[in-house]
Amino acid sequence: MSGTVRAGSYRDVLLLPFALRTFVPALLGRLSYGLLPLSLLFTVQQSTNSFATAGAAVAIFGLASLSMPYKARLVDRFSQRRVLPPLAVGCSAALVVIASTTSNLVLVAAAGLLAPPLGPSMRSNWRLLTDGSTLKERAYALDAVSEECLFLGGPLLAGALISVASAPAALGCSAGLMVVGTLAMVTSPVTRHTTVAPATRHPLGPLVIPGLRRILVVIMVTASGVSRAYLCVAGVAQRAGRPGAAGYVEAAIALGSVTGGLLWARRSHTRSWSTHLGGLIAVLAAGLLAASFATNLLVLGVVMGAAGVAVAPLFVVSYLAADNVTPPHQRTEASTWINTANNLGSSAGSALAGLLIQRTTPSHGFLAGGVLLALVAAIVWVSGVRQAGDGG
Repeated sequence: MSGTVRAGSYRDVLLLPFALRTFVPALLGRLSYGLLPLSLLFTVQQSTNSFATAGAAVAIFGLASLSMPYKARLVDRFSQRRVLPPLAVGCSAALVVIASTTSNLVLVAAAGLLAPPLGPSMRSNWRLLTDGSTLKERAYALDAVSEECLFLGGPLLAGALISVASAPAALGCSAGLMVVGTLAMVTSPVTRHTTVAPATRHPLGPLVIPGLRRILVVIMVTASGVSRAYLCVAGVAQRAGRPGAAGYVEAAIALGSVTGGLLWARRSHTRSWSTHLGGLIAVLAAGLLAASFATNLLVLGVVMGAAGVAVAPLFVVSYLAADNVTPPHQRTEASTWINTANNLGSSAGSALAGLLIQRTTPSHGFLAGGVLLALVAAIVWVSGVRQAGDGG
């Protein structure tokens, strides 16, 4: 049997009733997260005259944001209209206070705790919008590609605002985008039809589902390997005496991811999720192994850009697999756990890569990441992540 069949177009997705009315505000709100790290960093640095405090602020916001799955559980339980607006208003208010007064790390933590789960909520909306059609995979791909673009454009916009106006102004813009985008999204007719879920009996929610746990472990270990690549890229650029070139290589990875996401969704894939996951991780492994032999930054950019084509499709497949192993009333939270597992794996991988590069070379870091991903791909391919749908 062929592994792919023709799928609908992105135009078909955007022409679904209320799709643009829901998706555009969601993107506006999610753009705030693209502006936030840089604007928060420089706002706190300028307020305290300390990069150490500024770095701590960004780290605290990130750690507090690990509460996303539990906020997504509230969305599953009480609906987007009841949960997202208070979170967005509270988070934005904290950011505005940080921007307008002396920076306070307690306020930064509060902002992180109140940050609304806009991405998972939009994926929940896509499930409603594509219900009864074959367009869900295409919608998820569109969402993943758009998110990549937001996190490419967000720092550029933040940098421009900081240059033209100020860091607090950029942070205030982030707060405004969050509120406006969230409120506009939840007033879409789609969110009116959100089914309020029964209370979750187990404190771990969908994490009790073995199939989801296996997917999360794969994502976490994969993210650990991929995050090493970013630090190794910086190491190569630093040793070449061109640290700024690391940004161009990372942009090549993002461009590859966008291209991969667009190409992936041109067809509807019929093979098992474990086959897809194993294959995509193998592409990343090959890229990291090849990068360990790259002799200059241009070659490294080409190699890593080619490997990046697997990034967005990997998330699309992971979201679809999570949907298949979890009941409908837990899918927003399950989707959030995918991102949380990725963030946790990235943090661990960066820390390990830093130690490795300090003691050896970036090439060894690429090699270690590639070997790790090759092992993960082999395990997933041979034993599977327990094909989505078996639930356990």
